[in-house]
Amino acid sequence: MLWLVHHLLLKFPPEFAHQVAVCFLKIYQYILPKSFVLSQTKVLSIKIKGLDALKFPNRLGLAAGFDKNAECFASLSRVGFGFIEVGTVTPLPQTGNPKPRLWRVAPQGLINQMGFNNCGVEEFKKNILHFRSRCIVPILANIGKNKSTSNESALKDYQQLFKELENEVDGFVINLSSPNTEGLRDLQSVEFLEKLEAIAPSKAIWVKLAPDLSQEALTELLEKIRSSSKLTGCVLTNTSRKIALEQYQRMEGGYSGTKLFETSFERVGWAAEILKGEKTLVAIGGVDSTERALKMRRAGADLVEVYTAFVYQGAKFVKTVASALAD
Repeated sequence: MLWLVHHLLLKFPPEFAHQVAVCFLKIYQYILPKSFVLSQTKVLSIKIKGLDALKFPNRLGLAAGFDKNAECFASLSRVGFGFIEVGTVTPLPQTGNPKPRLWRVAPQGLINQMGFNNCGVEEFKKNILHFRSRCIVPILANIGKNKSTSNESALKDYQQLFKELENEVDGFVINLSSPNTEGLRDLQSVEFLEKLEAIAPSKAIWVKLAPDLSQEALTELLEKIRSSSKLTGCVLTNTSRKIALEQYQRMEGGYSGTKLFETSFERVGWAAEILKGEKTLVAIGGVDSTERALKMRRAGADLVEVYTAFVYQGAKFVKTVASALAD
């Protein structure tokens, strides 16, 4: 039955299909018991320097972008994920970029120009509070600045999000790398990371970086993360504007999917060499098979995330990969 529903959803325009999927997951969420035991792999305890250990049922997570408003994360935890990113959330609600803004491209890829469309942190927080008791996997809030906020004022947006959500989530992923908010990627700098350190709460905090950074620029950021007492690690990588432009002739938006793997895999390898196991490395980008998930793990990733492959392959893919990543 689930296979049939998934197959039918892929026949619809991608953003509409996504909305329908979220709607079904929201309905299912209301019938979940307030506590449940996941029959997954053994519980892992990944120790993070300076923080209490977070416990993951398995090493496979869902990346940000699917559950933008924290509406269905409890249902998603039943699919088999070991942790879930919700968001990206901004302080104020915003509608995002004009439609159409999401396209399927072959092979098994997506190009999105969404622009952080979300309900805003106030409603987002209410959703987490309402459904948190139905979910036992770690929940990470992916946070970003509003489009209307200048880069000079961006720190205030991140500070507000930290303050509002610190007690409601298990950790944060700081999104500085989406290609769909003008100027956001300019915040990928050592100077801005230092400012974030000064306001960071005592939570697990990862920085999500772009695949289109040069090796020199990425190395500088990774060295800063390694030396930080506040930053837990990094997430590599976000979507690629370079692939969207060069291989699909899209002037705007970012590509995710199969063709991103070689780029993200290379950067995970660079990061593992620089971080030397002292920080937690989360790999994402083109992971569309068990083999690729294991390659990321062998390259040095502590955790692996998926998004586009989940959209195309469904829940069976999640359980298969999660099981393969078990120690």
